[in-house]
Order: sequence, then C-alpha cells, then structure tokens
Amino acid sequence: MLEFITQNSSFFSVIIVTFSGLFAVVKWVDSRNSELKEKRYKTYMDLISIISGKRNDGGTPNLTEQIAAIWFLLEYREYDEVTKKIFENSDLKEMANEPWVKHVLPHIEKLLAEIK
Repeated sequence: MLEFITQNSSFFSVIIVTFSGLFAVVKWVDSRNSELKEKRYKTYMDLISIISGKRNDGGTPNLTEQIAAIWFLLEYREYDEVTKKIFENSDLKEMANEPWVKHVLPHIEKLLAEIK
C-alpha cells in the first residue's frame, strides 16, 4: 500500500489540491449567497421605509417615489408573506395623511391583489 502511494504521489497531490480548491469555492459561494441575501433584505427594508415616508438620508420621499417603491416590492417575492402582513394588518387609512391615502394606498391594494 505504501509503495502504491509513493508511486502515485503526484496523483494524490492533484486530488488533494482539487478537493481543497473545491472546498474553497463552496465556502465562497456560500459566503456570497449570504451577502446577497443580506443586501436584498436591506433593500427591501429601504423600500418599506420609502413607502412609509422616510428615506435613508433623512429626507421625505415624494408620492411618485413611494408608488415606485411599492411596485419594486414585486422584485422581492421571497418577502411576499411579510409584505402582506405589513399592509393587510394595519390601519393605513387612519395612520396616513389624505394625499397618501388617495394616491399611494390604491397602489398598495393593487400590489396585495397581485401577490395573492
């Protein structure tokens, strides 16, 4: 057995290097997927903030930005259940001002109908 290993040491070296490289690639892919998932969550939460009337820079988004943010939520289908819970189980008509209720809320209702 020892003679077989010494005669084929270059073959075993290639196997070891291949498995090491494969392990590194798998770890990198896993790490990258985690980063992308975290970025998607942050972007989703940024959209929710815009819809609720706050931007990351502290400014107030206009109605067009809020409507656009609503429709961009369709790009985050993995959060559909959360989106439904956020918008279906809140009293948005009572919490928001009249222009928001008139212009933004109908788009939220259309979004909810589309993701159901």
